[in-house]
Amino acid sequence: MHTGWFDSLHPLTKLTWAFSLAVHIYMATTFPASMLFWGLAVLTPLTAADPRAIYRTLWGIFIPVGISLFLLQGVFFPSDTTQLWHIGGVSISVSGMSVAATALMRIMTLGSGLLGVVLTTPPAHLTQALAERGLPRSIEYILLMALQIIPDMRLRAHGILEAQQSRGLVVDSLVGRIGAIVPLIGPLVVGALIDVEERAMSLELRAFAHPAPPTRMIVLPDTRLQHWGRTGLFLSVAGVAVMTAWSNLA
Repeated sequence: MHTGWFDSLHPLTKLTWAFSLAVHIYMATTFPASMLFWGLAVLTPLTAADPRAIYRTLWGIFIPVGISLFLLQGVFFPSDTTQLWHIGGVSISVSGMSVAATALMRIMTLGSGLLGVVLTTPPAHLTQALAERGLPRSIEYILLMALQIIPDMRLRAHGILEAQQSRGLVVDSLVGRIGAIVPLIGPLVVGALIDVEERAMSLELRAFAHPAPPTRMIVLPDTRLQHWGRTGLFLSVAGVAVMTAWSNLA
């Protein structure tokens, strides 16, 4: 299986990169600086094994968000600013569009960084990396379940739907799809409850509550270069925070 450069990084390296980009763009004081960090965040998926999947999800989320931001900020921004155009009784201001562009870049930087981490890192690897740095085992389990619940529910719903279609359920129209929701909910909820019970029993059988550190079956590769890189990113975030606080006090 082909693995991209970003996919092969340690989960903490990916998280640190996403976190540092988000902090830098939210503390950026100029539009060119915001553009720089936004560009770095948007171009990062190109180094993954399957950038199309990341961009497909990214644009599917942020195109509607961007349209709503530009409409709301452009229309409801204070009317004493320079108008870009006037349609009927509605005015679109230049300042409103600038504020919308800055807000969209910040949201996209944060979202693309987190999506890149989630879509290129198995949930078990991500939670293991956090647990190895001191995350409590109970929080690790909760976080792992939160990351796995949507894919698991999607697969279960797809299997239930296929089983019902084999028994004569018709979903070839909008009415049919709406009607299929009712017979889908019952097995989906019951299956989810059974899955929770089975997971709880499995955890008890494996001495989940035992205070001894667990034996990991997977070793996450890490390098000294990545360790230095994470340290440098944290130092840059701290430096930007100090500079921002100093400028606000001055």
